[in-house]
Amino acid sequence: MTPSEAVGIELKKLVRQSGHYLAGLVGALALGFVSFPIFTRVFSVADYGMIDYVQKVVLLLTAGAKLGLQQSAMRFYDGRGFSSDRIAARRYYSTMFYSVGLAALAVTAVFITVLSLAPHWLVEAPLASLLCFAGTLVFVRALESILWVFLRVEERTKMYSIANVAMKAGTIAAVCLLLAFGGRSPRTYFAGAIAVEGATVALLTIWLLRRGLIDRAGFNWSLTQKSLAFGAPLVAYELAGVVLDSGDRFLVRHYLGAQPLGLYSVAYGLSSYVNDVLIAPLNLALVPLYMRLWKNEGPARTREFLSAGLDLFLMVAVGVLAAACALSRDGILLLASSKYRGAEALMPMVVAGLLLYASNSFFSSGLWIHNQTMTMAKLLIWSAATNVGLNVLLLPRMGLQAAALATLISYALCTVLLCRASFRTLPLRVDGKAIAKYSLAAGASWAVASRIELGTPLMNLLARGATVMLVYGGLLCAIDKRVRAFAAGLVARLPQRSEAAQMAAPAIERQKLFP
Repeated sequence: MTPSEAVGIELKKLVRQSGHYLAGLVGALALGFVSFPIFTRVFSVADYGMIDYVQKVVLLLTAGAKLGLQQSAMRFYDGRGFSSDRIAARRYYSTMFYSVGLAALAVTAVFITVLSLAPHWLVEAPLASLLCFAGTLVFVRALESILWVFLRVEERTKMYSIANVAMKAGTIAAVCLLLAFGGRSPRTYFAGAIAVEGATVALLTIWLLRRGLIDRAGFNWSLTQKSLAFGAPLVAYELAGVVLDSGDRFLVRHYLGAQPLGLYSVAYGLSSYVNDVLIAPLNLALVPLYMRLWKNEGPARTREFLSAGLDLFLMVAVGVLAAACALSRDGILLLASSKYRGAEALMPMVVAGLLLYASNSFFSSGLWIHNQTMTMAKLLIWSAATNVGLNVLLLPRMGLQAAALATLISYALCTVLLCRASFRTLPLRVDGKAIAKYSLAAGASWAVASRIELGTPLMNLLARGATVMLVYGGLLCAIDKRVRAFAAGLVARLPQRSEAAQMAAPAIERQKLFP
């Protein structure tokens, strides 16, 4: 097998597994598009902002409670070895599960105790009560994270996606059911989330117990120490990532109040939906694949695989940004209602920032492979500090636009810093001419689509979305020979071709697309 064919096989696996994750994400996104208009209309703007605010507090605490062990679980999984050594497998699963569970239980207990004793001048009584109630999710989501990792490392991509969609659907159903009994309050929302996510954790834990993979006797302190040594720097990394992503919510509430927080939460939430469709399935599949490729095939093959994947990612990401710019106004009106008018102005900058940050799945690969987690943590802390500093400086002067601008600048800084550090150990090929072509085509597609006005938000969304896709794809085919070759390959794979020709085509097409 030639190197090009081997890389092609790995790319095909990446696409297939990303497809499974994407199917789950599409299902979850579809549910989100159902729940998003319901929740934005049921809850007031201030209550919706409060739900998002508490979610970010829970996210920050969960990041600390995991102690970076979910990343260690990715790093120390040995599928080939565990398949032949049942004791080693039990030691791995038991140690990771109980280490995360005990740490999360301790963090949750301390958080609730501190809030219960905190004076009212420090934390208002209603907020403290809601945080204590929602704090249960810290324990639940920490365990949830390690259970999801187990599914990822075993490459059970279909099961992962089905479980995530079922949990999302169950949460929406539970919240809607509880609204009739608990009233329209943030507490009702978190009651539904706790019930369904807790049940999901219980079911996945029972599944592992029945497979004989979790046993108290299997807990190994030596493996815990080794995992903490790898994961501890990632606690700072993950906490900095949460501050980078969510710190602006606390500052928006402090400087501008609950109503602007609701507007910003809707804009950021809708931008995250757009970003997740592209990024989450890719990110979930990418790390296990390139880690395995590094171990089994070496640096050259890994570099070629990541460079090819990066180029595909950038092609799609630039098109997604063009669509977000063209659709933001009508998306806000249709999905959130007119009471959130004004949030659409924030979306292009937020989407651009999120897509830049998502590219770090590729740009930081060298740091992951070489265990330079402390370097990653330091660079992310600098980026998070930049985000906080810009918000403190600009929010009182610019209003909500400052939060979106700070997000874009800080994410761009983070990408540049991680890219510089990672390329010292694993430099990837970045095609500047291709990026320029993607940008030119995206700008033209946005300019054409933004002129379409059909009277209603739904019709505008459909027409503008279709226009962006057609114009962007058509221009890329016209100006980029690799895209033409890929499109020709897709046409050539129509059903009338022979089975032998279908088997031979993928390698040829990949050579044309990634020479």
